[in-house]
Amino acid sequence: MDGNPLRLLALLVIGLNVALAVWLLFRRDSRWAMVLWGAALFFTPVYVNFTVQGVTLTILDAVTIVAIAASMLDTRWQWSIIDALMGTAVLCIFVSGMFGAVPGHITYTVVSWVLPYIWGRIVVARVGFEWVASCITVAAVLAALLAIIEFLTGENLFVQLPGVAGAMWTNLQYRGGLLRAEGAFGHSISLGSSLAISTAFAIAVPWHLRWKIPALVTIAVGAVMTVSRIGMVGILLVVGFSLLFLGRYVRRAHRLAVVAITAVGLLIALPFIATVFDDAGSEASGSAEYRADLVPLIRDMVAIGISPAREVSADGADYYGGFRSIDSALILTGLRHGLLPLAIFILMLGICAWVVVTGKGNPAAVAVLSQVPALATVALITQYAPFVWFVAGVAVTSYSLETRRGSAGAPETRRLAHRRILEAS
Repeated sequence: MDGNPLRLLALLVIGLNVALAVWLLFRRDSRWAMVLWGAALFFTPVYVNFTVQGVTLTILDAVTIVAIAASMLDTRWQWSIIDALMGTAVLCIFVSGMFGAVPGHITYTVVSWVLPYIWGRIVVARVGFEWVASCITVAAVLAALLAIIEFLTGENLFVQLPGVAGAMWTNLQYRGGLLRAEGAFGHSISLGSSLAISTAFAIAVPWHLRWKIPALVTIAVGAVMTVSRIGMVGILLVVGFSLLFLGRYVRRAHRLAVVAITAVGLLIALPFIATVFDDAGSEASGSAEYRADLVPLIRDMVAIGISPAREVSADGADYYGGFRSIDSALILTGLRHGLLPLAIFILMLGICAWVVVTGKGNPAAVAVLSQVPALATVALITQYAPFVWFVAGVAVTSYSLETRRGSAGAPETRRLAHRRILEAS
């Protein structure tokens, strides 16, 4: 960037004015905050960013910070067990800095994990689940359409933005000679997993079938265009969990439609997917074997703090046990921050699973649960990271609001039941 102080001052003034305008808009109506947050999530790449006091922020990070600042003081939520666990895990991560943890890793955790989680907790309380689900579904449909176009044309519009050439996450990927669509997400797995998460909201969004079915089909086709196995598995898990455990969110006619769409989609997509992976050959099998090779790194983790297996190369890159890339969010968390924070996050996932299978879950909880295989085999990269934590926050607030409504209605329900008993006798 040009070091001209006048130019830097001008950019600072412009940035502050834009932030103030957005803050005022969010203060006036939080629905705009969700709309712009969804747009930033799906359509602003992480390689379009800026630095403040040594901390690199993406456009999504900036929107998240402004949204929280505009609405946090006016929002009341009920403290939950997950909040306590989240706070404990984050405290452990901060403490891990005393035992060798990299400051940049801690900063990343705050910006890309904690802030989106807080925003997810806030936004549902302010605008309701239906608005959140509608915003995510619309944005996911548009992103899926771009993914389809990208796959068919071989062109990614986002890597052609001025000034981003050669930046990290701008290299396009191929499998079996076919371009793996990645949209603005910088990686096909990140887009595929994010579309899988969005499927949970598309299934539950209160739309007519004539809108819901095309939305689901478009998102699913977009996920297939990423040629990401974990993205496709995520969609199947979302569909299965939704049909089994979200009866109160999905009407019978909608459940039948989802089953029919899934069956037809599998019949159409499986031959294509099989052909692509057959053509990919050793590349696809090697990718799976590599992830299995990461498991022994668990032995190198310590209770809290960075693993002694970490090595730093001459170019500043991290290596753990000879591996530069750790494609597992769970393993990477344990290596960077220790077994204690990892155990807490696994406990949080266990609670999520229990809530869902006992019929008390919501679409956001189903979305989080569907990502367990991804969290074990994919790092939290690009926008996928804040999206996962945002949805976790949405799940917690949705559960709290439902519990509160149920508690408020319980006395009246008991009175009506008692009255029916007396009348019957």
